[in-house]
Amino acid sequence: MKLTSARICLGLGAPGELPELLRRLGLEPLPYAQKQHATLYIDFVGAQPGGIPLLSLDLGKQVQRAPRAGANFAGDNLQAAACFILCHVLGLAPPLLTADAEMFHALRTALAVAPSPVPVILEGETGSGKKTLARLIHRASNARGPFRVLNCATLEGGGAEPPELAASQSLQPADDPLAPAPQATLFLDEIAELSSAAQARFLRRLELDDAAPAAADDAGAERRTRYIGATNRLLSQSVERGELRRDLYWRLNVFSIKLPPLRERPADITLLAAHFLRQANPRRWFTAGALRMLGSYPFPGNVRELSNLAARLAIVPLAAANHQVDLADLRRQLANIKAPEPAAGSGWKVSREEARREMVLRVITACGGNRAEAAHKLGITTRALQYHITKAGLSRRRGAQRIFTGPAGAPALAPQPMLELPPAPGPMSSHVP
Repeated sequence: MKLTSARICLGLGAPGELPELLRRLGLEPLPYAQKQHATLYIDFVGAQPGGIPLLSLDLGKQVQRAPRAGANFAGDNLQAAACFILCHVLGLAPPLLTADAEMFHALRTALAVAPSPVPVILEGETGSGKKTLARLIHRASNARGPFRVLNCATLEGGGAEPPELAASQSLQPADDPLAPAPQATLFLDEIAELSSAAQARFLRRLELDDAAPAAADDAGAERRTRYIGATNRLLSQSVERGELRRDLYWRLNVFSIKLPPLRERPADITLLAAHFLRQANPRRWFTAGALRMLGSYPFPGNVRELSNLAARLAIVPLAAANHQVDLADLRRQLANIKAPEPAAGSGWKVSREEARREMVLRVITACGGNRAEAAHKLGITTRALQYHITKAGLSRRRGAQRIFTGPAGAPALAPQPMLELPPAPGPMSSHVP
């Protein structure tokens, strides 16, 4: 279903704010009285009207109860519900869900730039959802060509073919992954990893692409290959360091969208955790204390790490006999998360500051966020622990609230002003001693 032709009928019980949210995403909501003209019916009460595609939503509070059986989406955030409807219309799976204002703005920006063939750069940490947003741009553009993924680290300067493209003839034109494909979108994953020779080759391809005639889309407008680059670095800094050609940077950086990390989207942590768990095991759900504890964890691996955590919690034995994932279950899984090890032979070593940061994070998580207990285990005072928390960058940006929960799920300390949390260190971001 195309975004421009989607007409959404909101069934009985629809919240009054939902139509405006759908309009902001480019959808056309219809009142219940005009359901015969709709291309999709949104159900809120368990109705099943015939003769029209159906999408069922349960927008009630999900804490301490299982969602309504048969509901495609369960949650109490209307913005996330609107995102789910949009992704269903576009056929985007997994869906891009957000309750965060900044992430919602990034999504709306992606929808606005989708009809234009201009190159787009997506900036964000690893696992923050850049590929999902790129797929959304491709589907919202109504392009008839394929969505192709190119790992830039595998692209050589000559005619070598990346292995991920060699496996499928449907994803590549001829024997060149950079050859223009009408109506296609080429997703350049981690574009900052392009070698110097590959950058020169890619620049030549862009020049040839400009000179070649473009294919026409359904409306008669010309459409060339669409380029969407993704990076977890600041490309402007890569240019200043001489790692990325300046002319290639300006050819690709026509439009840029920044995706905030998950730790700066606390509402998305609980939203996505509940959604991922329900998708993996519909019979399980989080207790209120478990959701508060999840909201206090920084998730250096972003959405990908949260998805992996939910997948584990969907199958591991639970501490209680019921289907509720509680604090004890979370502590067991979070305590097993270790910082990534440096690559063998890379020459990089984790500094004492990084080791102390990981130790503080691991002990606080194991104690369920109770700082007094964590300070006792570390053999330091609570004030000293707070100093190390702030120094290590484990506090959130100013204005956000961070709540560490105690054993019973109650806050162990009152919320306090927080500082901006820098990107979580990876193997290549450690300091040389």
